Amino acid sequence: MQSLLRGLLGALLALAASAAVAQPVSVRFEADLRHELAAGRFDPARDRVELRGGFAPLSWTQGLPMQSQADGRWAVSVDFPRRPAGGQPVPHKFRVVRAGQGADEGWEPGYNHVALLASPSPVVARVFGSPAAPVPSRITGTLVTLEPEAGSRHPLARPVWVWLPPGYERDTARRYPVLYLHDGQNMFDARSAGAEWGIDETAQGLIEARAIAPFIAVGVPSGRDRVRDLTPTADRRHGGGGLPAYAAWLLDELKPQIDRRFRTRPEAMHTAVGGSSLGGVASLWMVLHRADRVGAALVVSPSMWWDDFLPRRDVRATPAPAPLPRVWLDMGVHEGEGVFAESRLLRDALLARGWDGTKLAYVEDTDGRHDELTWAARVDGMLRFLFPPNPEDRP
Repeated sequence: MQSLLRGLLGALLALAASAAVAQPVSVRFEADLRHELAAGRFDPARDRVELRGGFAPLSWTQGLPMQSQADGRWAVSVDFPRRPAGGQPVPHKFRVVRAGQGADEGWEPGYNHVALLASPSPVVARVFGSPAAPVPSRITGTLVTLEPEAGSRHPLARPVWVWLPPGYERDTARRYPVLYLHDGQNMFDARSAGAEWGIDETAQGLIEARAIAPFIAVGVPSGRDRVRDLTPTADRRHGGGGLPAYAAWLLDELKPQIDRRFRTRPEAMHTAVGGSSLGGVASLWMVLHRADRVGAALVVSPSMWWDDFLPRRDVRATPAPAPLPRVWLDMGVHEGEGVFAESRLLRDALLARGWDGTKLAYVEDTDGRHDELTWAARVDGMLRFLFPPNPEDRP
């Protein structure tokens, strides 16, 4: 009975969270520009004020015009049809815009500001250029920092974060599949990027609702040269090409350390990798070329343009591993012109190599952008694909 109640509670919490995300919010943003006027940095006869941000309908590339109010203030009201996944804040900045301005000019200095959509009609008001408040930190469940093993001299070795599922300490006989995530600094906490994937919150809710099987997640932070580490070949303009070395460290040194320290299921079929952008490119390469250690990949908004569309060419040229690994592939419509056409070509290349609906999940996000808040909204589907529930976990 206790397990049944826990399952029902988890399901209710998941439904409540979904309903909260779907609720519309109207936010009034106000910018006090009196200091800018007095200093001559802003001239209403020449300049305009815009609001930009990282959650629709806000955009970093196209601003919303703000209207002049009394006494040197500018304001705009924004209707958000939904809230960010996990109740995360909305990153944004005010910008003074004038003719002939450079792309980096006019912005408020420093870190992005954040707006919490915690009520139906919040007001966000501040002096233009005031310091940004720290992004709220939120960790759900058990997150362990694991240092490199003593004696490791690998140049790519670095501390990682290990998230343990609910019940890990209690059920000491159970072993767990593992998901390794590139750009791990963005997976569990928003302090680094101003937004996060919310792997811990989403996984905790799904596991407690028995919607997925429990798993361990390992967040591998970006190294000193992210482009080098996450790209399999060198691009003419961007360099790179260090992925084979990064994969060797992750799979041949870090993975054995995780398997020794935690109760994992070390086989390739129970090991997944995942990441977005270049991290998506890296994850796809690993399931193609390191299937000895990896049996599934989250290929999230991959940078398919890399090295003249290398991901698609690589799939076509590489013999499909046996057994076929599972692949999640997705893309958002707002990530650039023609992205769906290219993602469909990559999907078709996988299908031609033998992937089907049981091994390949393909998602086109008609609201999707190239940012953490967009990817956070898709984490639920990713985890359901990777870790379907075990019959023994059902109440």
